[in-house]
Parts: sequence; structure tokens; C-alpha cells
Amino acid sequence: MDIKTVVRAGTLAVLVVSVGCGPSENARKEAERAAAAAAQARATTQAGEVIGARQEAQAQLDSARAAFLAKQTTIASKELKAAAAFTRTQADSATGTAKDALSNSAAELQRLATRVTKRSVKSVKTLDYAFARTQLAEAQYHHERALDAFQQAKPAAAGAELVMAADHFERALTDAGQTATEPAKQAIADARSVASKLASGAPVAQADLESALAAFEKQVQSVAATTTKLKS
Repeated sequence: MDIKTVVRAGTLAVLVVSVGCGPSENARKEAERAAAAAAQARATTQAGEVIGARQEAQAQLDSARAAFLAKQTTIASKELKAAAAFTRTQADSATGTAKDALSNSAAELQRLATRVTKRSVKSVKTLDYAFARTQLAEAQYHHERALDAFQQAKPAAAGAELVMAADHFERALTDAGQTATEPAKQAIADARSVASKLASGAPVAQADLESALAAFEKQVQSVAATTTKLKS
């Protein structure tokens, strides 16, 4: 075989390899993009389903407060009892410190309903402080559910639960008449940032999630310690 034949054969081989590898690499990248898009779509759907199924006693708490201010004690008491019943249901499905916090809040709301009926509650702050404790209990509940969902390989659900935990924590601060400290603001911001990544299907390391959850829980417990002492 002369040198020209060898060169032609080598060139042809290179062309064949180049042509063969090109589409394969493109196909691989396209498959990866499609898989990522599908994972993101699943995450968004899962997060949406969790948020869509969200249940809470906020409507009853708001109604009870409005009725109390309007001196409609029967309605206020009824709404407080409904909120207590819901909170008790939450406690039944909770574990750890969240279970105790929810159980205590359910009992407090029930007692408050009785007191409102007897017209022994003189200030709306009594309701606000009780509501703050309920919100903190809910924050703990969703905090625990976020970690549990992540450990069960349901990151989007974990993100949705973390969003709800942050929501309840912010409401608790408002009900307690407190301004968030800088550490509390940072904990809420970090929790929402991690939650957003989880809900969108973006990768989040377990260490990063646990760090955000630990900082968030620390702030919730700090506010809970203060709120426990609030009376009116």
C-alpha cells in the first residue's frame, strides 16, 4: 500500500470517528437537558401539590379576632373552638416538640373560647398572644415535616413545607407584636432561599438544608421562649 493510500485511509477513519462521535455527544447532552427539565417539572408539580393541599386555622383565627373586636362573643368562641379542633388534628399527626407545642396550643385555644363566652377576656392582645403561640407551633410542625420529606427523597415537598414554616414564623412575630431580630431575619431568608431551590428542582446538599433548618429552629425556639411569657 503506497503512502497516499495510507493517508486517505487514515483521513477517512478520522472522519468516521468524528461523524460517529458528534451526534452521540449531542444526543447525550440533549438527553441530560431533557432529564433536567423533566425533574424540574416534577419538582414544581410536587411543590404545588403540597402548597395546594395546605390547610391551616388562619381563617378561623382572623374571624375570631374580628368577632371579638365587634363584641360578637358567640361567633368568636365558635371560631376559636374550630381553630382548636384543627390544631388538635395537626398535633395528632405531629411528632417530637411540634406535637407538644400543637397540643398545648389546641388546649389554650379551647380555654380561650370558654373565657370569651364568659366575657372574661378584656383585651384582644390575649387572643393575639395565643395566636402567636399557635403560629410558632405550626412553624415547628412544618419544620419537622420539611426535614422528614427531604430524608424521604421528596425535596420539592420539603421546600413547600419550609415555605409554610417560614410563613407561620413571620405571622407569629406579627401576632406577638415583635420585630424580627437580624438573626431571625437571616434565618427566614435562608429558609426561603433553600425552599426555593428545593421547590424548583435545584440540587441542595443535605448539610446545607440541615444548617438552614437548625438556624431556623433556633430562632423559632428563641421567640417561643419569649412568647410563652406574654400575657394580657
